[in-house]
Amino acid sequence: MEAFVLRKTEIGDFMAELKKDETELLGPVAKGSEYTFAPIDDVGALFLDYDTTILPPAKKFIHMPGEVLFEFEGAVEGKEAAKVGKRVLFGIHACDLNGLLSLDKVFLETYPDSYYKARRDNTLIIALNCVTPCKNGFCASFNTGPAADLGFDLCLTDIGDRFVVDVGSEKGKELTAGLHAAGNDDFVAKNRTLRAAQQKITRRINADGLGTLLHQNYEHPVWQQVKDECLACGSCTSVCPTCYCFGVKDYVDLTLEKGERQRFWDSCMFYEFSRVALDHVFVPDREARIKQRMYHKLTYYQQQFEAPGCVGCGRCVSVCIKHIDPVDIVARIEADPQPTQNVKLYTPPEKKVTPDVSPWEPHKAVIKDVKQQTPDVRTYTFSFADPQVRENYTYDPGVFNMISVFGIGESAISISSSADLQGAFQHTIRAVGNVTNALAELKVGDVVGIRGPFGFGWPVDEMEGKDVLLIAGGIGLAPLRPVIKHIQARRDRYGKFEILYGSRTPDGMLFTDEYDEWRKMPDTRLYLTVDMVPPGVEWGHNIGVVTTLFNKISVDKDNAVVVTCGPDIMMKFALLDLLKRGWSAEQIFVSLERRMSCGIKKCGNCQMGPVFVCQDGPVFRYADIKDLPGGVF
Repeated sequence: MEAFVLRKTEIGDFMAELKKDETELLGPVAKGSEYTFAPIDDVGALFLDYDTTILPPAKKFIHMPGEVLFEFEGAVEGKEAAKVGKRVLFGIHACDLNGLLSLDKVFLETYPDSYYKARRDNTLIIALNCVTPCKNGFCASFNTGPAADLGFDLCLTDIGDRFVVDVGSEKGKELTAGLHAAGNDDFVAKNRTLRAAQQKITRRINADGLGTLLHQNYEHPVWQQVKDECLACGSCTSVCPTCYCFGVKDYVDLTLEKGERQRFWDSCMFYEFSRVALDHVFVPDREARIKQRMYHKLTYYQQQFEAPGCVGCGRCVSVCIKHIDPVDIVARIEADPQPTQNVKLYTPPEKKVTPDVSPWEPHKAVIKDVKQQTPDVRTYTFSFADPQVRENYTYDPGVFNMISVFGIGESAISISSSADLQGAFQHTIRAVGNVTNALAELKVGDVVGIRGPFGFGWPVDEMEGKDVLLIAGGIGLAPLRPVIKHIQARRDRYGKFEILYGSRTPDGMLFTDEYDEWRKMPDTRLYLTVDMVPPGVEWGHNIGVVTTLFNKISVDKDNAVVVTCGPDIMMKFALLDLLKRGWSAEQIFVSLERRMSCGIKKCGNCQMGPVFVCQDGPVFRYADIKDLPGGVF
């Protein structure tokens, strides 16, 4: 690595060079008794001996607190929000730089976020190594400080009357024109300074085996104690360099015709964060939310993105009124650990997708048909307005789209049609929330926005040559209908096929006009059940929950695959019953539903332990998730 010397008396001229060509210079300035990154017009305002800033500079200027994703008018998406010009982040500490590199993993790898990428590509990074560690920092625990070793264009180390300037990129090298090469004395002074800084950091977490330790101690008493202290205010997530969770919402003007879609920082510590339609909250308990945050920082992030989720900046400790401290929590667990048990850390399925257009850009789709299934469920047939998009659109059974009703919002809905259907696709939708109720008001010819398809679907290829047992409850039959259609079109590739379907009442059953067609498939059985039959309603099938049909199962358990979808409580007891009957978790696949604001593994709303339901699923092999901390259902 090349290195140069920048004398402190020359820093004004150096910064003036940085600001050429209308480049915005952002650096640390004083704000009362604290510091923040802000535009630098006068070198005298720059504070390079700061300890830490209120907000991480990368989150303030790259993963911004709020922004417009796009504008719309009526049902037509408009132009994207304007992009930023060239900028320099000057004086970013190693912990915050590593936080930015962790955010890069989220926003630049699978489904690159065009808004984040535009700011990232136009931002030059000049790091500043810490020579005096901050009060609450523990960056040395994760090798994220006090010195930066990658990810910068230039990196400065203060050695008294001058800085040693390490070059990290070709762009950085261009900025060193006119500087003198560093000599041996400069390198010696730099290394001595950084070693001294490292030794001053006494707050530590032992990162070796940390994930395993935490998984073994998910029920440790410390979590109950922390829950009693936590105020669930979300301050810790606001100042964390690696927290990326956000919400998405549509706003319209007074005409109710024009508007914009915005995203904004959100927090997993908030009760409403995992709320879905009918006011169901997936993580209602504060203890579970605290665990989700702490585990995400200390182990889940590493499992998902192979990057540190905690960079040891200590901001969460500084802003917490109750002084909840990850260093203290881990120390208390280590001091009195629960019995050792075998732990398998989750490994997400590999998926790298780089679309030609922004993954936030919805395509216009026209409603071609609406079919009433039940009093509150309809099947919509959509076709893309753009012939090229329509021709190129393909999907696997079990995946989902994000459907927009502009001005109302967006919702994740599984595709319910056969993947063989050409030029159109179907969604079977229950009207229960803002978006789905707005969809219920639309008619043939109306236009919506569609993003997708997203996620992993049913293992129809793995199922070939085997018997198939399909178990569905209520609206859960909709994501499984593509499996039925797929097998129907390729019946000779599969063994015995049994469909077990339960609903609350007879009038809640879906696709009733297709049952005779399903029964006509060779070696296929359809069994129906309802929880209750209202007075005066004729019903010639089973009465009881879906598990009361299990004695009718006749597929070959030794050569079969189970696919199931429905309410969580149904799937939970169905799986327990199957496992008691000798079925293997390897044979069982489930489809899970969670609130999603993005569908592309970025907003965090659908996280379930270390799992992102939107991209690691929504279809999972039960063996891969059954031992998740906190459970599945």
